[in-house]
Amino acid sequence: MKKMISLFLAALLVFALTVSAFADNDLLNADPDEVMSFDRESPVTDWEGDWVLAAAFIGEDFADENDIETVGMLAVPEGAVKMTVKAILDGSATGSDAGVMVDQGSYLHAHVYDMEATITFPEDITDDEATLKLPWDGWLYTVRGEDDGDFNMGVGKLSKVAADDKSLYFAKVTGVENEAISDENMKYVGMNEGGQLIVCYSDDNMVKKDGDVAFAYIFVRVEE
Repeated sequence: MKKMISLFLAALLVFALTVSAFADNDLLNADPDEVMSFDRESPVTDWEGDWVLAAAFIGEDFADENDIETVGMLAVPEGAVKMTVKAILDGSATGSDAGVMVDQGSYLHAHVYDMEATITFPEDITDDEATLKLPWDGWLYTVRGEDDGDFNMGVGKLSKVAADDKSLYFAKVTGVENEAISDENMKYVGMNEGGQLIVCYSDDNMVKKDGDVAFAYIFVRVEE
């Protein structure tokens, strides 16, 4: 009986590893345009939780402009880079016991959140955690009527990237070294249509509309 249980557990482990590898390969073989298509209705409260880096990306136009030979979806070390995301009611706005609210002119009244994320890397890259901050007004807002506004949805612009390498060690994680990448800061965060969380740099204003992503990390949610 013990032997049968051991064989069953071994087979289950192989199956799990196969599923995991298939999922990774599926993402690496995905259409980059689809992966970089953002869900503009995704609220930051849906981003909360633990994430792990599953792939990276370099856009063709950015690569052509900077003589980068590697483009598209890139493999990354499995399970090596992890991120925890929190949505925090903004404490700088006027508030009440019912929750923090904004009351500033055209913003009317709405609950608003800030995003904070902590990213950890393998020890051979850095011992320090990186911190991302995205304030409530880093998102595009839409006022629909009195006491009704949409905030903290879609793609948000980071206000702070706290790390020695503000590209979030892209060269060390991916193996693609280029000054055009290392000289830039990760700039935007948003969830794509596939439910993955994208941390990226772009010259375009990604908050307002989709543009060309220069380079990016693609995180998948850690399943409990």
